[in-house]
Amino acid sequence: MNNKAVLEFAKIISGIFSNKEQALDNPKNFAHIQIHIRPLFFKTYKCFAFYSEQRYQHDIWNPYRQSINKLSHEKEIFILSNHKIEDKERFTGGALDISLLDRISKYNLHKKSGCSMHFRETNPGNFSGALEPGCKCYIQYGENKTYVNSKVRVNKNSFIAEDSGYEIETDKKIWGSDFGPLIFKKLDNFDYFIDENWV
Repeated sequence: MNNKAVLEFAKIISGIFSNKEQALDNPKNFAHIQIHIRPLFFKTYKCFAFYSEQRYQHDIWNPYRQSINKLSHEKEIFILSNHKIEDKERFTGGALDISLLDRISKYNLHKKSGCSMHFRETNPGNFSGALEPGCKCYIQYGENKTYVNSKVRVNKNSFIAEDSGYEIETDKKIWGSDFGPLIFKKLDNFDYFIDENWV
């Protein structure tokens, strides 16, 4: 696998994604969510990396998920590692205004063990991703410590994701959609940024 393949995958996985159409068609079962996956300057972490925010459209300044994802590859697998950001509130809105991320490398990152996503190309331009093997990505959900199951399908036009959490002792599903995956369409991409700052 070469850098050209990595850059092309990066262009597909990054962008602004919205499930507005799904939410309007079925508002009872699906909230309107936006996902921003913004590539960072290579010099920020001296590797290919993204800043991501996920938020409800009605509450854009209060994202429910913020993280740094670092991109690497092994053989035919594209790996997105997941890192928590110290004082993440300082960077809220960075998905819209990259200047807010100028000092992000000064803050500690904490890699979330067991929570890297592994992507494989299923056919040209289409990728399927799942959490690394082992069921060791944990999230506290109320009083329950759960392990996460995450599946993603992505191409240059769409991002389809389904996350769910399970009780460790019983494998009982504790959280996650009962109505199928979230279906996002890409509203914008960051190809130009990758070409100018990663090549």
